[in-house]
Amino acid sequence: MTLNGAHWHLLVNHFPIIGSLLAMLILGYGLLRHNTSVVQLSFGLFVLMSIATVITNQTGESAEHFLKSINKLDRALLHEHEEAADLANIGMYLTGLLSGLALVWERAKQWAFLPAVIFILSLITFGLMANTGRLGGLIMHEELRHESAGTPASVPPVSPTL
Repeated sequence: MTLNGAHWHLLVNHFPIIGSLLAMLILGYGLLRHNTSVVQLSFGLFVLMSIATVITNQTGESAEHFLKSINKLDRALLHEHEEAADLANIGMYLTGLLSGLALVWERAKQWAFLPAVIFILSLITFGLMANTGRLGGLIMHEELRHESAGTPASVPPVSPTL
């Protein structure tokens, strides 16, 4: 089986979304428990999710080329997805950068407010990532377009059982 650009994008695009949610929950737990090790674990996860975001962005370009090649590209939906991805990527890169600094730079470890700032930024970033994923799903899933437009999807009638 040969994987095309769309396959690769679908394989990796969930990591930044689910991973940022997981890292955010771990960070919140670490902050509530005042557990430095758990907080540092979340910082490491944010750095990894930043790397996953770079990979996802690159595979998105391949997916776009593939959809163009089979004439299945809705340019308006793609543009909206790309705009959302650009904003979400900035959020993830900033979250990863601050997390990396908090892990390795001794002076940053003295800034007591930094974990809270990263947590707030991660909330925003997760929302942006989730929206980007939603918009990406609209590109190929027509059934989602009807739902998001407020038009209920058609439900087949249920035949009565005797």
